[in-house]
Amino acid sequence: MNLNLIVSRVYLGFFTIILTMLISAGALLNSNHKVSANMEFMLKQSAPFILRSGELTINYLNIDRSMMSYLSTLYPEDLEPLSQSIHQSMQDFQTKLAWFKELPDPDHRIGVFIEKIESTAEKTFQDINMILNDYKAYLETKDKNVKQRALLQSLIMQINNNLLENLAAENQPDARQSIEALLTQIGLLVGEVNEAFSLQDVIETRALERRFKIRKTRLDKAIATFQSASPSFFRQSETPLKLLGQQAFSADGAVSRHIATVELYDQLTEQQSDVKLDIDAQLKNIDDFSTYATQIAEQRYVESTDQAKESVITLVILSIASVVIALLIGIVIATMIRRPSRRLQRVLGQVAEKDLSSRVNYQTNNEFGMLSKAVNLVIDDLSHIIHQMRSTAKQLNHASLDNQQTSEELSLAIAEQTSQTALTATAMEEIEYTVKDISESVSETLSIATIAVNGSNSGQVLMQKNVELLNHLSQRLRDSTQTIYQLEGYCAGIESILDIISNISSQTNLLALNAAIEAARAGEQGRGFSVVADEVRGLAEKTTASTQEIQSKIEQLQQSSVLAVKQISECVDDMENCIIQTQDVDASLNEVHINLNKIEERSHKISASTEQHQFAAIQVKENINKIQALSHQNMIRSENLAEQSKALEQMAEYQSKLTSSFKL
Repeated sequence: MNLNLIVSRVYLGFFTIILTMLISAGALLNSNHKVSANMEFMLKQSAPFILRSGELTINYLNIDRSMMSYLSTLYPEDLEPLSQSIHQSMQDFQTKLAWFKELPDPDHRIGVFIEKIESTAEKTFQDINMILNDYKAYLETKDKNVKQRALLQSLIMQINNNLLENLAAENQPDARQSIEALLTQIGLLVGEVNEAFSLQDVIETRALERRFKIRKTRLDKAIATFQSASPSFFRQSETPLKLLGQQAFSADGAVSRHIATVELYDQLTEQQSDVKLDIDAQLKNIDDFSTYATQIAEQRYVESTDQAKESVITLVILSIASVVIALLIGIVIATMIRRPSRRLQRVLGQVAEKDLSSRVNYQTNNEFGMLSKAVNLVIDDLSHIIHQMRSTAKQLNHASLDNQQTSEELSLAIAEQTSQTALTATAMEEIEYTVKDISESVSETLSIATIAVNGSNSGQVLMQKNVELLNHLSQRLRDSTQTIYQLEGYCAGIESILDIISNISSQTNLLALNAAIEAARAGEQGRGFSVVADEVRGLAEKTTASTQEIQSKIEQLQQSSVLAVKQISECVDDMENCIIQTQDVDASLNEVHINLNKIEERSHKISASTEQHQFAAIQVKENINKIQALSHQNMIRSENLAEQSKALEQMAEYQSKLTSSFKL
């Protein structure tokens, strides 16, 4: 590179500035890369960590919420969908947790959190599964216990009734005493059974078990005494007494099953407490994990902020250095340009004063040296040109005089041509007016035909819509007929239901009569049952009367539906006749539409031909006008040419004066 050249030095300065800018850009890119890496880490890891940890918390709370719904259910058949919901929540939690295992873990702290959460979740899920199974067994046991309790109550009532009847029929003192002792033991057993059924504490039920053993011994003794004192009456109550012993004292009896139910409930309570502690511990683990993710995000944010500040400081330092370098380069280049430019300015000033005898004296091998040589060469060429201009000015003066004479002759010929062209243009205007009148008449005819075609199209479209509406209305009437038929079928179904209600009412009336008879037999003790029987009989009579009234209304509804079906069928027939007539009118409109289209097509052809004729006339007129305008312009140009010839003569004289003023 030749450093004597100004361009080379300018390039070197620009290269230095660009190098400084590239260094600044590199430092800025490096800083931006670090900031972007931190932001990318925050977006791809820290933010998902926080969001996913929140989702883990929500999933775990969903498990707890589903388990509460499961434990609040009272029927075993409702447990299966709730159990599936709990297991689905567990599966969702495991899926969310598996996402964390697939992420990179440079400091292995995430793995520690995940392992801790996973172990706690595994233990919690095992406890939950145990609770689910135990609660299902608890409800099933409780359901069976309810049935056994009802059986036990019925057995006690049956045995009391039998013993009371035996006591009333027995005349022997020993037998009556044994019956009364047995009634006393059964009464005490009933009290203890009711007390057992009211207990919900395991400790109290265990204390009650010892009392039941004593009660069993005394009851067996009373039964044995009753058997020996009154064998005939004992045979009547033997089977109920055995069933009573099984339900009250056996391991599968109502009392033992109730105690088992209480023990299961107590076990479930302890398991729920354990699971609650596990859930709280797990939520704390997830919260710690979320806190760790938040700390990482904050750390990366602080690092990004510090890196951005360092980038700003570096960028400011490099910018100041770039400005200083640019100023130094500008001063050096300005010094190199100022001296030769003054010499060139002085010589060019003399040239501007019409002095072509001066030359630039600058021999340095750079751009200004080359420019000095070029300026000197231009001054030499300009001197040569002025010599030639002096000689050609005289020749130009003679040629302008000849040109002026020729222009005057051309003006006369163009004036004659313009007059003839004006006459031809007048004739073409008259032809144009005639063609325009014909075109307007054809346009009016075409507009009328078009309006008729549009009206025909509108009528045809409206007729088609009318046909479609009639078809749709006919289909609606058919659908209404089917609906009424279905209504009639539903009425028949209601009749069968009313028959069942009537039968139930009759049976209820009979049952009320039987209850009244039994109450009358019971005397004073059955007076309450007699009142209830009267009320039931009254309700049965009201039900029968209401059933008959509904039957009458349904028969009226069926008659109305048959009449509606008949009327709708007649409407459908009339609608089909209307559709046929509408189709005939539509066919007639189609024929009118076809004929109007033919008229419109022929009008279009006439209009097109007229427009072509009119367009041709207009073109001829325009061409003639153009010829006339051109003739006029040529005449003006010939006059201008004559004037320019005079001006050219004056310019030749002025050019001679100018060239004579230069100093060569």
